[in-house]
Amino acid sequence: MANKLVIGGMAVTLAVIVFLSIVIHQVNRFWLASPKAEAQTYEVQILPSDSLSNLAPVLAADKLVNPFWFKVYTKVFGGETGIDVGTYSISEGMSYAEIIATLHNGQANEVTLTIPEGFTIKQMGERVTASFSTIAADDWAHATGQFSPEESLPFVVAAGKPDGVDLEGYLFPDTYNFEQSATADDIVTKLVTTMAEKVQTVNLAAQVGTDKPFKSLHEALTLASILEKEVRTPTTMANVADIFLKRLAVGMALQADSTVNYVTGGDSPSVSFDDLKIDSPYNTYMYPGLPPGPISNPGLNALAAVASPSQNPYYYFLTDDEGNVYYAATNEEHAANKAKYLK
Repeated sequence: MANKLVIGGMAVTLAVIVFLSIVIHQVNRFWLASPKAEAQTYEVQILPSDSLSNLAPVLAADKLVNPFWFKVYTKVFGGETGIDVGTYSISEGMSYAEIIATLHNGQANEVTLTIPEGFTIKQMGERVTASFSTIAADDWAHATGQFSPEESLPFVVAAGKPDGVDLEGYLFPDTYNFEQSATADDIVTKLVTTMAEKVQTVNLAAQVGTDKPFKSLHEALTLASILEKEVRTPTTMANVADIFLKRLAVGMALQADSTVNYVTGGDSPSVSFDDLKIDSPYNTYMYPGLPPGPISNPGLNALAAVASPSQNPYYYFLTDDEGNVYYAATNEEHAANKAKYLK
């Protein structure tokens, strides 16, 4: 009996020692720890949708925190809200309190802004205002609108943008890093300048001229923006670019559902009969030729497709709900494809 009591007492003592060791270690990690001189530093990106809880695995992957204890700390001592979007330098050995203070105090090196291909100015604005607390929706609207200060940028002037349209189609979608103090005009200038570089990369200007498909770079950007919304892959973009160019050459309507969606705000691959009756210069079923301006901001593949279309015998195409593209040389073949592939 005495032996059992001794063993039990030793077990309790050991448990207490282990418990105290854990407490002491976590107290150190929570508040007292500091990086060593040779500690490695990692860049940690915080997105608008991030919280400290879902950030724990990211920090743990770089051995910056123990994910369980980090979540315990944030739940017990707060800090779940108020973290700022941006890219932060976090060093090995920083206490959890210091890590959270860094994220809360807005000590970001820069803000990472990712713009997907095909985003409209409106969609871009929503992402910008979510990432930059100092930029309001009105700031973005002014910087991208018909009377934007960035209209005077060399690329916009050279492209021949009409006065009646905004900068839709002139902002290159990509991932950018900006200082936290960046203004809407700073961001728009960078995106326009990058679009100018990409247009030069694919030599889009070779398609512009008196004997070329387009009278201006603005028209070429407009077609690229339609391609970006119509089909997905570089191959299908190049094929459909040739189809659209042939239609433009013979005066056929483009009949691009994406341009109708731009008017309605929808995203259907096959617009309704009522939508087709909408009287808008962007309704390419009703009005032949190109719409007044781009309907999205095209990426490099769409720009390259317009610069170098793949010649083919087709005048028609359709896209099903899965993004598969079916081509036809005649209206009869196109009708058969509709009956077969569109539900």
